[in-house]
Amino acid sequence: MQRIASLLAAVMVLGMVLAGCSQEQVQKEAGRYKLQSYQDGVMLAQSQGKGLNGRFINEMRHSFAREKIKLTHDMFAEDSRGNISYQFLINSKPSQTITLHVFSSPQMLLNKIPSWYGNEQIAETTTTKTEIYTKDNASLVYTSMGKEKGKYSKKVKALFTNLFERMDTHF
Repeated sequence: MQRIASLLAAVMVLGMVLAGCSQEQVQKEAGRYKLQSYQDGVMLAQSQGKGLNGRFINEMRHSFAREKIKLTHDMFAEDSRGNISYQFLINSKPSQTITLHVFSSPQMLLNKIPSWYGNEQIAETTTTKTEIYTKDNASLVYTSMGKEKGKYSKKVKALFTNLFERMDTHF
């Protein structure tokens, strides 16, 4: 039995070589059957700022850049329910973060944000300040800590407010 399996494997490899298929092409083809190509495309689009969220993120980047605030070190994660979070450092500083949470529904936002951040719009300790701005199914969160706690609070509030006001008509 093992001899037959080895023979079949050898025939398949030989067939691929003769057909000019590289290992990369074989993996791509296999990925199509596992929806890997689709998932990779979705992730690529999200990471490149395509789609509705992407337009909002691009506008957010431009708005911050006009204020000399650079959003760096982009990261994003999506859960199985279609909720997605994007996180950025401000000027490459880990003590200053902006997080955009986009939920599948306003109800999901109402369930998740308080469990993650608490019930206050602004939560402050001696070392950390978290400011939460919410509209519909999206939340923008500014977290700052350490010596620069609250450094961008006024600018972030103004930028977030402006972005949310324009969200319905421009994004």
